[in-house]
Amino acid sequence: MSANTKPRYLTKSRFKIGLECPTKLFYTAKPQYPNQSLEDSFLEALAQGGYQVGELAKHYYPGGNDITSLDYEEALQQTAELLKQDRVVIYEAAIRYNNLFVRIDILLKDGAHFDLIEVKAKSFDPESTRFMTKNGKGLLSGWAPYIHDVAFQRHVLANAFPEAGIDVHLMLVNKHTAALSDGLNTKFRIVGAGNNRMEVAVSDSLCEQDITPGLLGTINVNDELDYVCRQERFGERDFAGQVEYLTALYEQDERAQGPIGKHCKACEFRCSAEDEASGKLSGYKECWNTSLGWSDADFTAPLVMDIWNFRSADKLMQAGKFKLTDLVEGDSKVKTGDSCGLTTSERQWLQVEKEQRQDTSAY
Repeated sequence: MSANTKPRYLTKSRFKIGLECPTKLFYTAKPQYPNQSLEDSFLEALAQGGYQVGELAKHYYPGGNDITSLDYEEALQQTAELLKQDRVVIYEAAIRYNNLFVRIDILLKDGAHFDLIEVKAKSFDPESTRFMTKNGKGLLSGWAPYIHDVAFQRHVLANAFPEAGIDVHLMLVNKHTAALSDGLNTKFRIVGAGNNRMEVAVSDSLCEQDITPGLLGTINVNDELDYVCRQERFGERDFAGQVEYLTALYEQDERAQGPIGKHCKACEFRCSAEDEASGKLSGYKECWNTSLGWSDADFTAPLVMDIWNFRSADKLMQAGKFKLTDLVEGDSKVKTGDSCGLTTSERQWLQVEKEQRQDTSAY
């Protein structure tokens, strides 16, 4: 690597992308592959108040040091200098291990012990929230991305400081606690939003009453992370192996073709016909071209993953049936009901039949 070449760090956002589909790591951060999720996730964070919650969380751990530099190396240097202290609170602490890089929302250091706190604008019930299935043999799908996120952060921190003890927590919004003051959100005002970056200005009127005890709560997730790191499998790999695999892919800028399936419907690496005409590339189309040899005409056909509320799309796609025109009776088990109107399976097969007959009339 030349002195002028920036290191290709596998960050936690890139790790998340790679877990979803390893091929996406090749497309990410390349201007020729438009990423439709960049603006969407930015707007979603605005709508859900993620930035304001993150700023509020700092006031539960006052006196911290904010690492604001966007430059990797500068942020690492600033963090390293602060960690020379025996006790310190750091917001957005930058930690690196080899080519892995994370920014930790709130990092507490007390001697040889760290508390890693990840803040999310997601509500929880402290009396009933759990992250594992009832049999303890897997993560609940709704929580899995959050647990994998902090598992990656702990992996980096633990390897960077192998002698340290680490406790990991999710900091969430307690749905049973009401703010003691009205208009709390107005005291955290977004003042900049250029290039998907922003700052939150905290009102001078913010007072101790605004920091309602219990409004944000922390849950220790050490046990869940131990499960992920020791028992969860990612294909043939364990967690550490998956991190190593994705790190190598991204560092070497290597394209690994992931499996085609229903998950492709949510692929963010798409572009419009106008973008393609101007030279942009669709990562989504490239995957299907590579795996199936499809032409542009193939992408105009409705697919089995477009069937409404259909849970068997992956099974059919694994059998080589991708388009609605590929299906025959028996591919979808149609069940009739006693009440008037269509059952779910009848509604699904009606969609298939209408496409096969080119019937555009309303039912």
